[in-house]
Amino acid sequence: MRPQPYNEILNGMKKYEYRRAFLKEAVTAFIYVSSPVKEIRGVIQFGKPIIDSVENIAMIAEQEQSGWGEGIISYMSGLETGYAVPILSLQEIPPIPLQQLRSIYQFTAPQSYIYLETNKKLKEALLVRLNSIENE
Repeated sequence: MRPQPYNEILNGMKKYEYRRAFLKEAVTAFIYVSSPVKEIRGVIQFGKPIIDSVENIAMIAEQEQSGWGEGIISYMSGLETGYAVPILSLQEIPPIPLQQLRSIYQFTAPQSYIYLETNKKLKEALLVRLNSIENE
């Protein structure tokens, strides 16, 4: 995720994540924030996505923030349907920088997402960080 949308979620301004494709159920995701941050920084609880026409997804975006609808229309160009994924919560965790992610966990920053089941060592490290926050 780019730094600006991440900060908009963190500040409570952004309530939906808009995607061309997504899972069809609620999901928990650890978030890698791209350049210049280059860290896994938080964990987001996503609700069940709204799957609808691009025009209706754009209307949700426009209601969320004036001007966002046009960006969604452009982003989802060529599609019949898109996804508006409710953001239920964001919790920051102690960050893991990209250099450490690469050297210890053989991590490559994803273009979209990866399943942590494919990297059990990284999954364990992220869960330890999450549990340390929850037990404070």
